[in-house]
Amino acid sequence: MTRDEVEAPVAEKTDGGLQPARLGEEPPSKEERIDFLKQAIAFTEWNIRSYDTKAQISIAAFVLSMNPLWSILTSAYPRAGATPTVALLLLLFVATVLLFGFVIWPVTLTGTGLGGTWETKGLFYVGDPNRLTASLYTDRLKSLSIEAELAAETLKLAAIREIKARRFRHALKATVVFYGGAVLCLLLLKSCAAGNNPWVCGK
Repeated sequence: MTRDEVEAPVAEKTDGGLQPARLGEEPPSKEERIDFLKQAIAFTEWNIRSYDTKAQISIAAFVLSMNPLWSILTSAYPRAGATPTVALLLLLFVATVLLFGFVIWPVTLTGTGLGGTWETKGLFYVGDPNRLTASLYTDRLKSLSIEAELAAETLKLAAIREIKARRFRHALKATVVFYGGAVLCLLLLKSCAAGNNPWVCGK
């Protein structure tokens, strides 16, 4: 064996095929991989909690904003509460609040197959503790594959985070539509005060 063959880097198998390994680069140890998964889980859990917190703050701020908005609408047209346009605006208001509340609603993943071909036992977050006993849980721990369990839970939490993020985006879009509708409603109510558009004013 020549000197070049000894110093040549070993090829690593990746999704895109065999790639040459870098000189001096060693694969992470088992402890490092487990620590990485633990940090990924902690960070993803923090993201999930942040979406819940943002949704709660948004609900409070959105509801409080309705009071000055209502004052503006009634100042533009005293009988604003009896108009169909304001009724539609109130329906949109309730729908937006529900969308923010839906962000906080718990997410349950069933049959997602995120674990792939890994044989995970679901011991990190026990889905239904009534299906296990202490002795059965202990027996399963003896044959536990820690990396597979942590990786599966990381993927599950990432899926929950994406669901929360999608719900929050929908709620934000509804908020923009609501305030846009409020501006349009204000313009229509001003026309009502001027005696125009009787169908908008409910006359």
